[in-house]
Amino acid sequence: MQIKLSLLALALIGSACLTACNNYSVSVNDKTVYTPAPLFKDYQLADAKLKDCVEQTIADLNVTKADDLIRLNCSDAGITSVAGLDKFFALAELNLANNQLSDISELGKLGRLEVLVLNSNQIRNPAPLLSLLHLQTLDLTKNPNMACKDLYQLAQNLSPNKPQLKLPEQCNKG
Repeated sequence: MQIKLSLLALALIGSACLTACNNYSVSVNDKTVYTPAPLFKDYQLADAKLKDCVEQTIADLNVTKADDLIRLNCSDAGITSVAGLDKFFALAELNLANNQLSDISELGKLGRLEVLVLNSNQIRNPAPLLSLLHLQTLDLTKNPNMACKDLYQLAQNLSPNKPQLKLPEQCNKG
């Protein structure tokens, strides 16, 4: 019984060590037996502040390929452009609230988005959002110059999904 408990404890300690060391290469007798995948770097983003946010998220979540990044929170970052963000096609949740965005055309290429938060920006044209048919949550409040026509169409497109839509004040039908 004592030997079984010792072997079990040794196995648990070994497993914990391997899990905790997943960012390190493992060598035995000067021979590398495991090398972790490198962090994903094959992307270019036009906005330096968006790039900083994405780099930090990739490092925090140990993202090794584009489709591993499914959640991104870059709120309050001073971002002015989302150009290049379409590389992360698997994004399901994206928070870009409280930035300085006006052009969101690249977001229309993120067809897997379910949650999109764009409140408190300078967006005028919401037309790129018409192609996002999986949205469950969309927040566009505090975009005072946004045109409403395409938002009404988007609401109709998404109505079978019963999404939570928060529209700019000027687009709320009384």
